[in-house]
Amino acid sequence: MSDWQTQSSEIVYETPWMKVRRNEVLNHNGKHLTYSFIELQHPSVFVVATNDKGEILLQRSYRYVLNQTMWEVPAGYSDGETPLVSAKCELGEEAGLGGDNWIELGTFYQANGIGNIPFTAFLVRNVHPLDTPLDKDEQITDRQFMSVAKIQKMIENGEIVESAHITSLYAAMLHNQKGEQ
Repeated sequence: MSDWQTQSSEIVYETPWMKVRRNEVLNHNGKHLTYSFIELQHPSVFVVATNDKGEILLQRSYRYVLNQTMWEVPAGYSDGETPLVSAKCELGEEAGLGGDNWIELGTFYQANGIGNIPFTAFLVRNVHPLDTPLDKDEQITDRQFMSVAKIQKMIENGEIVESAHITSLYAAMLHNQKGEQ
């Protein structure tokens, strides 16, 4: 695939969710480079949940790294289970919702220049309340179902800015435009 060669690789930091790796490499021109990058321990999942009106659930979540509360779709890291099982857990834990019509939209990558950070996006239609407690560790301050037009305006106005959330929303919108089941 490529003429790049890994000379050495070491993990310089690790948590249950991610690790930082430093590799010494020779690139395609034989130039020595040091690559430091993030790897997720397990992929994450993003869930575009719709109600019976076709509106999409957004929630406001506090993000410590940015010290901001942001509009997002339900999302989280898997614990090693399949992406679908993880997506169902995240939707239940964050929004108290479930659904029967799950569609995998694809696997995408964030920040591929500095990390191996895959996520799988799902669309779930006609969600319904579950009788499960919400995850108290999440700092979600608001949940609203919104129209596609409103969400598009929010993206245009910079109210939704995180790339994986926008990618998941866009993939769901494209899927729905095709009229696929």
